[in-house]
Amino acid sequence: MKRMVLTSVLTAALVAVTAGIAMAVPTNEPPPPGAILDLNGQVIPTSTPQLYTTSFIATLTDTAITFAFRDDPAYIYFSDPSLIDTTTPTSNLFANPTFTAGTYTSNGNSKTPIDWVFQNPYGSLLVGLNAGGCGQSGGSCWTDGSFQAYDELSQTVATTIGHSYNLSFYVQGNSGNPLNFSQLSTNGLPGSVGNAVDVLAYAQGGVQPTNVPEPSSLAVLGAGLILLGAAARKRRERA
Repeated sequence: MKRMVLTSVLTAALVAVTAGIAMAVPTNEPPPPGAILDLNGQVIPTSTPQLYTTSFIATLTDTAITFAFRDDPAYIYFSDPSLIDTTTPTSNLFANPTFTAGTYTSNGNSKTPIDWVFQNPYGSLLVGLNAGGCGQSGGSCWTDGSFQAYDELSQTVATTIGHSYNLSFYVQGNSGNPLNFSQLSTNGLPGSVGNAVDVLAYAQGGVQPTNVPEPSSLAVLGAGLILLGAAARKRRERA
């Protein structure tokens, strides 16, 4: 049985409120800028994993390949990422591309696949994890249901400036998803009843979130309690 990790972000927010510190609760946050591939607008595959590809020319000797995920109502299964130098053909440059080498704790997420880095720049209350048996090749996958904001999985790879690289990966959504990928929720509903679902890929020195405004302490407390309830419901639905 696959499940999601409920982060300690809300606990930290409530502690901060007690201390008089305002913290932002994510609400329909856009993805970080600078993606080289955005599935926004495409049909979400739900019956079988679908292959997505893009290419880029390296401008750095160490390139952070980052994937950003959001799925308000349901879950995304991401698997078998591949990075190939097409200027001087190589095998897959990613370490542990099947997510089968085990897990470790990265930025508070104990279900991060080894050789990968987890990031939660917006403080999403529900984040992705490594799960077995759901990869396109038969290995594991990264299953993600971050709602109202994006979380990220990345790996920094040695690249040659000026070389062309082909990046590919598989994505499948479960049956609770809407028809199309969308960067932002458009139904005006909060938490996990929004309808935003998207996967984006980046190739750069690192990915930074867009600016998130800081609400008042009482607003954080109220919004946090609402989102905690949404996260708990979503975990039960996923179990």
